[in-house]
Amino acid sequence: MNTPLPRFADLAGRRVAVWGYGREGRAALRALALRLPRQPLTLWCGADEAAVARAEHPALAVLDAAPDAAALAQFDWVIKSPGISAYRPEIAAAQARGTRFISGTALWFGERAEARVVGVTGTKGKSTTSALLAHLARALGWRTALAGNIGLPLLELLDDDAALWVLELSSFQTGDSGPLALGVITNLHEEHLDWHGTPQRYRADKLRLAGAARTLLVDAAQPALLDATA
Repeated sequence: MNTPLPRFADLAGRRVAVWGYGREGRAALRALALRLPRQPLTLWCGADEAAVARAEHPALAVLDAAPDAAALAQFDWVIKSPGISAYRPEIAAAQARGTRFISGTALWFGERAEARVVGVTGTKGKSTTSALLAHLARALGWRTALAGNIGLPLLELLDDDAALWVLELSSFQTGDSGPLALGVITNLHEEHLDWHGTPQRYRADKLRLAGAARTLLVDAAQPALLDATA
């Protein structure tokens, strides 16, 4: 059975931390402040980001060092920035002790289960393909949002009333996707092994988008990709 996608209501009254203060981490903090204004929160970020984080979020507990397994295990939920590998040993150790690691992408899909979504991934060409699909949909009169790894983080657009969502999803995000009306995989080549660890895991993570898509479009010039998604 698939684990249900998380929602903000699941975080209420729990021990919650945000890991990373890039665009995704900032979007998560803003969304949490709007939807769970009384929720105590902890942030892990770089030392160069800590002063800005404290100024922007005075009530936030800001820790300017990377957490270890013991620190992570003190929380029920950790909202992790996509650039932090899900395969780090401290994450595995904290998961074994009950900590759930989620992302802004997963939270958006949990809150917007009714959304009509086109998800685009691929080693190369996903930004161009996403932008082109959004342009064509708008030309046809569809109110279309372009987001994800391109444009604004999804949690910045929780209340947007778009009729169609075109989301660029990196290999760091494909595993957090909810149901897709259409999935697009532009191509598949070896990349980001520092995050995924092995070529096999990179490939498997990319192909998780196929399992979320009701209809799938892939590059016919790559027979191996066709075989893997048949």
